[in-house]
Amino acid sequence: MKDQTSIDKTVLKKVLLKKVFKSEHLPFVTNRQIHHWKEIKIVDDHREYAASGMKSKYNVLDLIWINIISEMRSFRISNSIIKEVKSFLYLDTEEGLQPKVTLFEKMIVETIFNKKTLFLVLLKDMSVKLLNKEEYILTLTIGNLHHHFSLDVTYLIWEILAIVDFDNDIKSIIQHYKNTDNE
Repeated sequence: MKDQTSIDKTVLKKVLLKKVFKSEHLPFVTNRQIHHWKEIKIVDDHREYAASGMKSKYNVLDLIWINIISEMRSFRISNSIIKEVKSFLYLDTEEGLQPKVTLFEKMIVETIFNKKTLFLVLLKDMSVKLLNKEEYILTLTIGNLHHHFSLDVTYLIWEILAIVDFDNDIKSIIQHYKNTDNE
């Protein structure tokens, strides 16, 4: 993927699923927080044995999810609600794809590939929605979103990509975005 100006969805997905990042690449969260989140099962445990003990490696999707958790916790959203959000986001899509593709994975790939804005919305009744910018604005305009919490997931995605831009594949994704930007 080095020095390419265009990226297809398959290559993008492969880059996003590559487990090469460590918790030390995440300046906004501590190892202690991540281990706690693993214990309560809001972060999946991807540890492998190494000579120095158990080591975790993460892919970009994991890093984005950890960033979402961190943001939600900064607004004092409980771990039990975060578990509900995870259950919603990690449902398999109904597209019959093999291997299975989660809603979260599909939405992240689509957001990066199509340069769409994506909002994660928590309603007062604790239901969860993923809405693109147009859907979010329309839902707000017609008055269907009262007392809700929302995160601009697109911002969190690009925040993570900027943090791990030392990886050549990630640099290619960022370069692709810049090369096809219609400013």
